[in-house]
Amino acid sequence: MSDARRLLRPWWIASHVVVTALLVLTINLGFWQLRRLDTRQDYNATVTTRNNEPVVPLAEALIALAAGRPIDDLRYVQVWVEGTWDLDREVLLVNRSQDGVPGVHVLSFLHVDDIAPASGLVVDRGFVPRPLQLVGDPNAWAPVSRAALLRGSLDVFQSGERSYEREVDRIDRTALEARWDVGLAPMWLRVAESTGRDTWPAPTPIVGLGDGRHLSYAVQWFIFTLVGVVGYPLVLIRVHRSSDSRSGGGPNPSIPEWDAPVA
Repeated sequence: MSDARRLLRPWWIASHVVVTALLVLTINLGFWQLRRLDTRQDYNATVTTRNNEPVVPLAEALIALAAGRPIDDLRYVQVWVEGTWDLDREVLLVNRSQDGVPGVHVLSFLHVDDIAPASGLVVDRGFVPRPLQLVGDPNAWAPVSRAALLRGSLDVFQSGERSYEREVDRIDRTALEARWDVGLAPMWLRVAESTGRDTWPAPTPIVGLGDGRHLSYAVQWFIFTLVGVVGYPLVLIRVHRSSDSRSGGGPNPSIPEWDAPVA
């Protein structure tokens, strides 16, 4: 069998297939990260644009939604609303963090008169550190007064809430309507200013406005691809040359040549 055909043995064929598959995988992972970067930048642009638009009344935004405007078009739109807090209807959104500190978000019910057929709005009032929350005194983050005039950004509900007592893992409209026995507006509000008596709750910014690490991840995957494209052929060349030397194509470097003894 010729030396070149050694690389067509079953073991080598399997190696070629595996390496080729890995190269295809790393290339696709690199482009996938670039697509995620594009999506992230589009998201950032949308959030920035909507936050710079004029603040509108909540009722106006909900009328547009009822008229057929897609709900995603109203996400992050800035609104103002006037209402009354219902302090008996409040839950804590767990597993949150802010500035590296673990904690919860306070979700409260705001009664609003002019958004029928709903009777009120879910408001994310902001962040409370976990140690303060564990003390268990709601007065530490209670509203300054029952009447409220709020400004904030709209966001969409999720589904599939899992809860324990007053703690929930997501903002689920259906679950909250059942828990509180009220009708809720089809979007919830993230407040932009503090509503508490003191520091807490701290307003929570819209997260994720950076580009993330998608570009660096893409570069890493493309480097892996380059290593494979360049490195694997070099391995094959080395193996081929090694086979040549063992088959008599030249002196075997592993066997030293000794000088003949002088007569």
